[in-house]
Amino acid sequence: MTTTESQDALFARLLEESSNPRQKDSLSKVKKAIDYLDGQRMKISAGAIERYCIDHEWGGPKAQSIRNSKLLTHYVKARAAGQRLEVGGKNTIKKPLIPDETLRAYVQLLEDERDQAIASRRRIERGLRNLPGIPVDEIIRSGFGQQNPVEDKLPTAFRLPSMAREALNIFFDENALESVGLQFYKDRVRHKITFNVLLQKHHVAALRELLQFTDKGSSVNKVVHEG
Repeated sequence: MTTTESQDALFARLLEESSNPRQKDSLSKVKKAIDYLDGQRMKISAGAIERYCIDHEWGGPKAQSIRNSKLLTHYVKARAAGQRLEVGGKNTIKKPLIPDETLRAYVQLLEDERDQAIASRRRIERGLRNLPGIPVDEIIRSGFGQQNPVEDKLPTAFRLPSMAREALNIFFDENALESVGLQFYKDRVRHKITFNVLLQKHHVAALRELLQFTDKGSSVNKVVHEG
């Protein structure tokens, strides 16, 4: 039995064991959240699942509700145990034990936020490196490093290929999306009939920022060359 089959079997068994309709619904939402996190190579945790549910305006389940449910906790731990995430290094610092349960949960939430931010940054870097003509390292230094006020300007060497710019402009044309059965809905791109989401909020925001960044860069280059 493959890992995927084992996970599906566990979900089916837990769903059958649950006699509470509300718990069944929560389990289904948790599975969708975990499938997304796992697909994006993001750490599976109760806090990350809660943020996914909030982002989809499901109203739950919240992280504390997941921790309080033996069934949901069992499923989350089982899925998390099967993850294979990137390891930062061999020298790991042993975390001190926090006796207070509330404080421990808060610290765990902060660590989850940190891990999610790191994973998001790596995904953005990988995506940018797939686009030709973009100085990724320079963008990373200016976006994530400490900026010098004297050098606080866009890199003049940056230029998005005309076909890439045209593709982005078509993507943000609602009529063009409608013609192929897609639509913008709450800053996401989804199918009009099935409502399956193609791009999440952060994906659309990244593309919009890239387009705005290149527009500003073109304006700066024009001023520099004309000056």
